[in-house]
Amino acid sequence: MPLVELWDDAGPVVAAEIRDLVADDIRDLLRAGPVRFVVANLGAPIRWIPPGECYRFWKAEVQPWVADRSGADLDNYPGGYCYFASEWAVGDGPPVVLLAVAH
Repeated sequence: MPLVELWDDAGPVVAAEIRDLVADDIRDLLRAGPVRFVVANLGAPIRWIPPGECYRFWKAEVQPWVADRSGADLDNYPGGYCYFASEWAVGDGPPVVLLAVAH
């Protein structure tokens, strides 16, 4: 599900995709400070996770499910789904990590 733009309740968000990420890349971003996770699941609204919840969200809901772009055998992930992650530049705030759900 390649996204070309992000949006929130107010509409499109000015953003640019920077790079694909793997779990180690996300850990590096989190070591530098809070990030905004954005979850994109086909057929559902995009879900923005507040920066104050990023560490809890990473540990509880993201870390075991991050796949690399070379592909993913969904049977190897809890619940049979995974995330493909990418970093996006959005204004002056914290880095944005888009998590595209694959199931």
